[in-house]
Amino acid sequence: MSAPRFPSPVLIADIGGTNCRLSLVSQPGGAPEPLARVPTGAHPTPEAALESVLATLHTRPRSAILAVAGPLDGRSAQLTNANWHFDGPKLARALGLEQGLLVNDFEGLAAYLGVLRDKDIVTLVPGKPEPSGPRLVLGPGTGFGAAALLSRGKSGVLVPTECGHIGIGPEDPAEVRLWPALSEGLPRVTIEALLRGDGLVRFHRAVVRESGLAEPDVSAADVTTLALDGNPAALMAVVCFWRLLARVAGDLALAYKATGGVYLAGGIAPRILPLADKATIHAVFSAKPPVEDLAARFALHVITSDAAAEHGIAAIATAPERFGLDDPARLWFA
Repeated sequence: MSAPRFPSPVLIADIGGTNCRLSLVSQPGGAPEPLARVPTGAHPTPEAALESVLATLHTRPRSAILAVAGPLDGRSAQLTNANWHFDGPKLARALGLEQGLLVNDFEGLAAYLGVLRDKDIVTLVPGKPEPSGPRLVLGPGTGFGAAALLSRGKSGVLVPTECGHIGIGPEDPAEVRLWPALSEGLPRVTIEALLRGDGLVRFHRAVVRESGLAEPDVSAADVTTLALDGNPAALMAVVCFWRLLARVAGDLALAYKATGGVYLAGGIAPRILPLADKATIHAVFSAKPPVEDLAARFALHVITSDAAAEHGIAAIATAPERFGLDDPARLWFA
């Protein structure tokens, strides 16, 4: 069977629980051209949100690849942190598309690992990476996502995951003290519950309670701004957030034996990058007894490009077979 080709122009979308970012790839192999950013809550359905932008174009797209922040089931998907459901064939009919594909949002980011440039990353832990080793991308945003890119020569396979829903507990005395406030009101403490935007707010609340201070009403953006301005409680909250993120990244690196490197993506890590203590992050990321020798091989990077997902999805549009996505069970048509 010959690999599918997505007819141009190709609509590509990075759809999270907060925003839907739309771009267009006008010709095969072309770079994504930004179209619009639509708040997810501004429209009742993905069809309505996409049509609000497509109706303004002189030339409508013929195909689409939509990266969705939620679990997939073949040609359908559900956003984890918003009430949007995706039905591929229904979308194609509604929007006049000939062909399409749904991918997990972190599948799009994992595809980006195949085309990323050195200037788009900052290295926190150098490690001893293997060019052909499994690579893992993960990170906090509205939720917490993770996916792997397994290389096989010039091709590879994308492995989406729901790692954010893995349970987690405290590991050192500082975390033990903060845990009651961190876990307050949660039916189950998961990676995503703590390592996402409102998880940063939980860390701030835990720190101010531990310090006996009054609890201010702050957002994740407020905590970041306060920390960058040197506010002690906010700064400590971000430091604790970085420590837990490094611990989880190291644990997931072990799960995938990610000798090709671990990459942090999402909206939060680049914003708090100026507050990253590389020595502490390195120590926590690599402290994995009794397998310290293996953990010492893992590298940890932060992706700084704000268009990483779009470039990854564009790479899929150009050569889906390169990423194991030439799968007729996942492709959809009008």
